[in-house]
Amino acid sequence: MPNVYTRTGDNGDTGLFGGSRVPKQSLRVEAYGTVDEANSHLGAAKAQLPEGQWRDRVHAIQQRIFVLAAELASDAEGVAQLTNLITADDVLALEKLIDDCLAIVGKQRGFVVPGRDKTSSEFHIARTVIRRAERRVLALSEIEAVRPELIKYLNRLSDAFYTLARLTEHWSDLALIEKTVRAAVEKYVPKLTGELVQYDLQTAQAIGCAARERATQLGASIAFAAVDMAGDLMLFERMPDTLLASTDIAINKAWTALAFKTATANLSVLEADKSPYGIEVGNAGRVLIIGGGEVVRVDGKVVGGIGVSGGTIDQDLEIIQHAL
Repeated sequence: MPNVYTRTGDNGDTGLFGGSRVPKQSLRVEAYGTVDEANSHLGAAKAQLPEGQWRDRVHAIQQRIFVLAAELASDAEGVAQLTNLITADDVLALEKLIDDCLAIVGKQRGFVVPGRDKTSSEFHIARTVIRRAERRVLALSEIEAVRPELIKYLNRLSDAFYTLARLTEHWSDLALIEKTVRAAVEKYVPKLTGELVQYDLQTAQAIGCAARERATQLGASIAFAAVDMAGDLMLFERMPDTLLASTDIAINKAWTALAFKTATANLSVLEADKSPYGIEVGNAGRVLIIGGGEVVRVDGKVVGGIGVSGGTIDQDLEIIQHAL
C-alpha cells in the first residue's frame, strides 16, 4: 500500500494527471479543491439520510462529482487519456432528480431560510460551496480551456442540492406534524379509559373537516374520501361547486394510497422511472398516480387511506397534508 505522504508537494506545488505540476494556490487547484469540499458536505448530508433510493441517488451524484474533479485536476495531456467524462446525460440526470423532488414538495412560494433541520442544513451548505466551485471554474475558464459540460453540470448541481434540501425539510415537517399530533392525543385523550386511539368514522370526519377548512382558505372546492383498511369507503364528503369528476378521483386516491401503502405523489415518481412498470393500468383502473392520496397510520400501522380532489395538484397536496 503506498504511503499517504509523498513529500513531492513540500515545495508548494502539486501534480496534475498528465504529468505537469502547478502551484497549490493556482486557480485550477482552487477549482477542483472547492469541488472536493462540496462533495464532502454532500457526504455529510447523505450520511443522515435513511437507506433507500434517495440515499443511493445522492451517492451516485458523489461518484459523478469525482469524475468532474478528476478532469479539473488534469492537464491537456491527462484529459486526453480520460474515458469517463461528464456529459449532457449527467446534466439530464440531475434535472430528473430535481423534477422528482419538486413532484413531492411542490413549487416554492417564498424564500427558504436554511436551518430547519440538520440534514437540509448540510444540503444547503453543499449548495453554497458548489456555487463557489462554479465561480472558481468560471474564472479558470477565462484563462484555460474548460469543457462547457462541466460548467453546466456545476450549475445544475446547486439546483439539485437546493431541491434535496427542500425534500428533507418536507420530511422533517411531516415528522414534526406527527409528533405534535401524538403529543396532543396523549394530552387530551383520557388515559384511564383503556381505549386505544382508533381510525374510525369520527376520526375520518375530523380529518375531513380539517381538509375542508384548508380548502376554503385556499379558495378550492374539494371532494374528500376515506377508506378503511379493507379498502371500503367509510366516508365521502363533497363541497359545493366541486367538479363531479372529483368524486371518483378522491375515492380512488384514497384507495390507491392504501393499496400501495404510500402517498400517491410518491407513485408518480415511480411511474416516471417505470418501476414498478404499469402500476396505473392495474386494478380495474382504480390506481391514480397523482398527488392527493395519503396513508393513514395509527401507531405505525396502516389502517386506511384518504383522498382529496378538486384543487390544483399543489393545493390537493397541501390540503391533505394539513388534514393529517
